[in-house]
Amino acid sequence: MQQLLRRRSFVAALPATLAARAAAAQDAYPTRPVKLVVGFPPGGPTDVIGRMIASNLMAELGPPVVIENLGGAGGTIAAAYVARSAADGYTLLVSVESSQTRARALYPAIRYDQVGSFTFLRKLAKQRNLLVTNPNLPVASVADLIAYAKARPGQLSFGGTVGATSHVGGTIFNRLNDIDMTFISYAGGNQPVTDLMTGTIQVGFFTESTVAELVRNGRIRALAVTALERSPAFPDLPTVQEAGGGRLDISPWFGLVGPAGLPAPVVRRLFEAAERISRKEAFRAQIETIGASPIRDSNPETFRSEVEEEIRFWSGWAEQHRAQLP
Repeated sequence: MQQLLRRRSFVAALPATLAARAAAAQDAYPTRPVKLVVGFPPGGPTDVIGRMIASNLMAELGPPVVIENLGGAGGTIAAAYVARSAADGYTLLVSVESSQTRARALYPAIRYDQVGSFTFLRKLAKQRNLLVTNPNLPVASVADLIAYAKARPGQLSFGGTVGATSHVGGTIFNRLNDIDMTFISYAGGNQPVTDLMTGTIQVGFFTESTVAELVRNGRIRALAVTALERSPAFPDLPTVQEAGGGRLDISPWFGLVGPAGLPAPVVRRLFEAAERISRKEAFRAQIETIGASPIRDSNPETFRSEVEEEIRFWSGWAEQHRAQLP
């Protein structure tokens, strides 16, 4: 009887013991390597910044932070993989707007909820785009481009990948300035930039890292930064808004998310690490090499609400441009 009572007492105490051990494990997090998933192939901007984030996270957390590239479908393959992963903090995602906010508007069949499938931790950086033109186009400013386009409706073209900032930037610029530039769709890669240099297309909304050297050597012309602040790399270049072209901000961002249901101690540990990273001068210097800047103010709540707001924008944008989408 006494043995039975002891056994019952042990069984009754077991859930509390297991809960205590789980809590202790969460407080000790991380105790083994962390996988940071990147939704694009090695060598591209997302991979480069992912590796910068990984090295800084490792310095903050202790154990190795290992990059795993799962490229394809605009980052949605990687996002789906992380959404299905264990909610223990050992599988994280370099979140980007293509898979986190606009994916369902463009590809309704994606197999994850852009908000509900994730624990949002922090936005870390944003990359600048530039409004650029073929150097032979007779315009020297945003005002010149608007006037030239107004006088030639439908004759100017801009190019990029459907649904990317190279596409969205032009559609918003059209609407803001009541002009009609024609979008030319490309499968991806650098062909739009090549065609801009040859004059096949005349206008582009490309990432700074992609076109910076071409701007410096005069092979394309930069008119403005398509963000709300100027670029440290081109301090004399105005923003589109400063140049009179309306409030245009198409800055691709990079953040850190995990699967839904990450334990509070793990969220706190990762957010605090990401917060310190975002304020490091060395991190700022690193990401400036690819035309990006740190995001100084972000937390799990604001990150989530900003994603929800962007999803609403993309839903409306997709309806307006349904004829141009796959």
